[in-house]
Amino acid sequence: VTCVMVLSVVTLAFTISESKDYIPQPRAWPCPNSTDILPCTCTSTQETDLKIDCSLVKSNDELARVFQSVFPFSEFLELNIEQNPNDPAYNLNAIEPNVFNGLSFERIIIRGTKLTAVEEQAFTDSYNYLNYLNLANNQLNRFPFETLSNYIRLSSLVLDDNEFSELPSITSSSLQSISVSGNPHMKFDSPTLFEGAPLLSRISLARNNIINSTVGLLAPLNYSAIIDLSGNELTFIDENTFKPPGDTLLQIILDHNKIKDIRHDAVHGLMKTAHFSMTGNQMTSISKDVWKTIFDQLPNGAVDLSDNPLLCGCDMAWLFIEEGNTYLNLLTDTTKCYDGTQVRYLDPQYFTVQCT
Repeated sequence: VTCVMVLSVVTLAFTISESKDYIPQPRAWPCPNSTDILPCTCTSTQETDLKIDCSLVKSNDELARVFQSVFPFSEFLELNIEQNPNDPAYNLNAIEPNVFNGLSFERIIIRGTKLTAVEEQAFTDSYNYLNYLNLANNQLNRFPFETLSNYIRLSSLVLDDNEFSELPSITSSSLQSISVSGNPHMKFDSPTLFEGAPLLSRISLARNNIINSTVGLLAPLNYSAIIDLSGNELTFIDENTFKPPGDTLLQIILDHNKIKDIRHDAVHGLMKTAHFSMTGNQMTSISKDVWKTIFDQLPNGAVDLSDNPLLCGCDMAWLFIEEGNTYLNLLTDTTKCYDGTQVRYLDPQYFTVQCT
């Protein structure tokens, strides 16, 4: 009887295994074994989107060790490393070639580290997958810009608050947004800087100590675009600084520069609903020969000249006394004269009497 019972149990076990193709799965599946990848952590969603967070990695060697582990799957939605750059316990300062050992990522976020360089082959296995790359707030002075064309899906690149000394010409058939703000020693004098990126529509060059506006720099913008040049050292806007091939400029941000003058024909290509912002500059006048061209381009848009020492003299009489003039309505309520008076509510009669 005992032999029969044992045989029955064995037969039943075999039947279950054979009928259901039973394969034991590790408890962490589809992530790798959690203890193998410490101090990183892996999570997955119901859609099996895998994410790995290595914010607690303290060194280059520790990062390399983690990715020598066995990974059941090689395609990840996101790699995240966010650290405190002032914490001496963390010393991740380089992304070595092939460190991710065959893994690919759609999103890579590495922020707040002591990273000074990204090597050419660091993200090679993500060439066909990477969509978003954020390397802001590190100490980067070297990045393989020449490899951008290899990332066939990369749409957004963020390199803010690093230590780049130069931005070379960008070549990418997929890039739609680039932000390289907060690199105060960066030079980019080439007028063809963005010609190799025909899909670009968002460009941020804020807080880079830019002194001169480069004529034609933004010419190749073919899509609805937002341009941010705030927080620089610009003192004037030269002719044809903004001149895209069509009316594609949705927003121009020139806030907190030192702009005293805008040259005639400096701004072209504004959309009808565009927002042109120059808050916190040193403009004293709104002269007709310069500003009428700008106002004509955005009948349903807005011009913001807040925090400028506007004299509000006869230079802006044309805004008040020309018949059928609706330009005044384009100025924001926050646009004020040097004494705090809102421009939109100045007395038209005064201009009629004093300035005709």
